Amino acid sequence: MDATKTWAVAGIGIPATVLLLLILVVAVDDPVSCAAAPAAAGTDGATGVTVAGLSESQLRLARDGVVIGVRRGMPESVIVAELAAQATESSFRNLANSNVLESLRYANDGVGADHDSVGPHQLRVSVWGEVGIARLMDPVYQINWFYDQAAALGAAATQMSPPELAQAIERSAVNAYAAQMDLARNLYAMFADIDPGPAAPGSESGMVAGCVTSGSGAPLTARDSEFGRAVIEHAEQWLGFPYVWGGGDVHGPTGGGFDCSGLTLYAIYHASQGRTRLPHYTQAQQDDPSAQPVPFDQKAPGDLIFFTIPGDSDSHHVGIYYGRNEHGADLLLHAPTTGQNVTVAPLSEWVGERMDVRRYTPPGGGRQDDPTPGTEGRQV
Repeated sequence: MDATKTWAVAGIGIPATVLLLLILVVAVDDPVSCAAAPAAAGTDGATGVTVAGLSESQLRLARDGVVIGVRRGMPESVIVAELAAQATESSFRNLANSNVLESLRYANDGVGADHDSVGPHQLRVSVWGEVGIARLMDPVYQINWFYDQAAALGAAATQMSPPELAQAIERSAVNAYAAQMDLARNLYAMFADIDPGPAAPGSESGMVAGCVTSGSGAPLTARDSEFGRAVIEHAEQWLGFPYVWGGGDVHGPTGGGFDCSGLTLYAIYHASQGRTRLPHYTQAQQDDPSAQPVPFDQKAPGDLIFFTIPGDSDSHHVGIYYGRNEHGADLLLHAPTTGQNVTVAPLSEWVGERMDVRRYTPPGGGRQDDPTPGTEGRQV
């Protein structure tokens, strides 16, 4: 981070005083060891603990902060500082950024919009991006980044208090990290006894890896047929373009952007090489003769998903099924609403609505693997 960083601690920080009253530690059998696992990321498997307000993925990031710090020989105060920094910067989430379109192509725990900051330590791409977005979206890289900065400070790092050290490294709002100290110390105590195994060979900076080979930060690769892949590729080139009501046609954005059905008609038209031209209305696209109903559990990347509010007869929104991220969460590529940009979002945002899947096969062929008969929609 640098001095230009904008702060929204209240929005993303964790209320440590509340959490500490509710921390529940579930019995952990023997200390977890990752010594025999291949070197790649923090520690593998479930954390074995529960902290009110923190998900399992958040706890894994906290655990990785401890394990990597221990493996690197960092003193307790430096590891606590790293945990406090993660808690304050991202609430232990590997965040993509809607202003950094390439970051949306990596598995993440949410999408932020703070300048061009990404990842659990919210590193700014304009400052630290020389290593490439793939590294910046790797939470293990970012944890190691923090410890690299601490190591560069030498003895001064251990002479500072954890809040002071976090401030010296992150260079953000004064006193931003003090509120997370109790939480950070408790998380350190939970994971400090994990056996990290022998240190793997590191980089010249001293960076080391851990144990898991996939997870948050991995490229999103869930793609299916050639036609489905083409639908996604023609739509995702417009990531970051603004939503404009009635916007978009077969030639591209109109009025400066797309609405939901304008984006899908463009993608289907170009994926089909102009053979399938959908109308500019969600229900009409859903009912188009080229639309093949697909059971919800057989949806594939490139299919369109239509959303209908319970009790309504017409769908009000449409997007392109994008596949699943490394956590198994379904994703939707779509143009959301006024004031937002074309983006990739979790399909879970539409829980409670009816979801109808349609697959489009252009005249002369294109899509493979026809679905078996079944229910064509699903309410979740």
